[in-house]
Amino acid sequence: MRQGTFPPAEEVHTPRPALILGDDGSRGWGPIEHFARLAARLLDLDLQRPPLQGASRLAAVRQTLMRPRKGPAPGAIYLAKSPGDVKSLMALERFDRPRRFRALWIVDSFWTEWAPSPRLMRHFDMVIYMQKGEARFYEDLAPGRSLHLGWGSDVLDLGSNAAARPVDVLRVGRQPPEWEEDANSRAVCDAAGLRFAGRPPFLADDPADPSSGHRDLCARYAQAKFVMAHSNLAAPASYTHPHKEYLTGRWTDAIAAGAVVAGVQPFGDASAEDLLWPGATLDFDRIDLSRNVAALRGAVAAWSPTVARQNYRQALGRLDWRWRIKALADRLDLGNPALTSELARLEQAISVAPTE
Repeated sequence: MRQGTFPPAEEVHTPRPALILGDDGSRGWGPIEHFARLAARLLDLDLQRPPLQGASRLAAVRQTLMRPRKGPAPGAIYLAKSPGDVKSLMALERFDRPRRFRALWIVDSFWTEWAPSPRLMRHFDMVIYMQKGEARFYEDLAPGRSLHLGWGSDVLDLGSNAAARPVDVLRVGRQPPEWEEDANSRAVCDAAGLRFAGRPPFLADDPADPSSGHRDLCARYAQAKFVMAHSNLAAPASYTHPHKEYLTGRWTDAIAAGAVVAGVQPFGDASAEDLLWPGATLDFDRIDLSRNVAALRGAVAAWSPTVARQNYRQALGRLDWRWRIKALADRLDLGNPALTSELARLEQAISVAPTE
């Protein structure tokens, strides 16, 4: 999308573009919900959280027949958790309102089997996907309108290069059976002289601080030298893709906090070449508790605060959500003084971040 594609901004009479993240009641989306609030703040967007329900048969037919309409109303960015949410987002009231633009950002874009048809995707002026390996699929789905923007983290405000890390190994989220029982993992780690912390409690967000739960998790990452996270193929679950490997916010948030992610790594995700670097991960060749703990014991013995400082500095330059938000703003002509100020603060943080 280039300058002039949309009606000039002076034609927009209503206040702000919208950022629409449907609420389907699911948990575990703290990183994306925090990202949405950050993007809304930096681009002066109206963040909306409408209930998300499946599209009716009538709505599905209407979507197919409806022609995209441009108009003077502010644009809208629809944030979909997966391609399967797109039809539900399109069924929201006033989706067909004539707007300056409609953009679609798909988080779990690896679920290509759930994607709508190109005919439906023509309603979006831009389609953002987060898994780099899906480039050809999304370019075919939205020719000339697809854009890859990978996972990120709020490195500037929630990252850390802290040297004091009282936890050697932190377990977070989905794990294979060998690592699932925290009591057993703690006993094996204790025997190896490693300080283990089990699954953090799930904290509901404070209404006065909607990112409080996510903030708490990032603070826990910053207390750990190593965070356990395994590829979805090595540690599958009913809600993970059965064939495609992918990185998630667990990796980017942990690394942004200066930790090293330990486990069988999802190097099959092409995004890894952009999001990971030597020293960001400790790769296991298999799931084997005794063997994994032995590798961790050696890595902890070799660890120094330089590891945290290097990961944090790299994350500032490569993982911060502000870089993704800038790319979005550039494509949609959504420049804002708040974003300019935050980018300057980010550049300053990079310039003063120690490397050793």
